[in-house]
Amino acid sequence: MQNLDLKFFQRVYLWNLIGSHTAPSLKEAAVFLRIIEKIRLTDAEQRETEFGAVNERYLWKSPSPEYGGKTVELEDEEAKALAAVIEAAPLRVNDAVWLEPLVKQITETASLEKIWQKP
Repeated sequence: MQNLDLKFFQRVYLWNLIGSHTAPSLKEAAVFLRIIEKIRLTDAEQRETEFGAVNERYLWKSPSPEYGGKTVELEDEEAKALAAVIEAAPLRVNDAVWLEPLVKQITETASLEKIWQKP
């Protein structure tokens, strides 16, 4: 189990990234659907930020710099799947600034949990 603190824009980015990912089967898509459900914007957040898509770009007006931050609790399977999608996806270099530490956090936590579980 891992807790990730995600900012609003990170949630939007990951929501889009995971939603665009191709899974080989419905069974394998299930883990991604669980992640999407955990990070997606609430209806209230969408209304309060006037969130929408224009010409394949997401636009919103944040009420405050810290608005929409959320701690997301992921099961180990979900965390591994999220890290794999991030690592496999093409990305803008400026997004690597926050994606690399996120993947590092996920993978380091998973490694530590393996160490703790050894008899």
